[in-house]
Amino acid sequence: MLLGAIIANLSDETSVLETLASLDDVVLLARMREAAAASGEPLGSFASAAVGSFVARADDAAWLSLMAVTSKADDPGKACLRYILGTEIPTPKPSCSCHH
Repeated sequence: MLLGAIIANLSDETSVLETLASLDDVVLLARMREAAAASGEPLGSFASAAVGSFVARADDAAWLSLMAVTSKADDPGKACLRYILGTEIPTPKPSCSCHH
């Protein structure tokens, strides 16, 4: 699928779950849902904003990494979106109740 079509699906709240689920990354989907809920935004709007943030702030190294990921992928559009969202969505810090 072309990246433009994938990103367009993010603005359609009825197909955003399908689009994100098609990335085959349940951990990323869970992180997206959690981050969107924490920000009080619909999932599609949150995902679109994350893509926009990457485009606006990515340095040369980020773009080079993105190109490397997509050049090896069977579906470059999905690989691109997965990479962008994975870098833009904060990784939750592990909660450890163990004491060292």
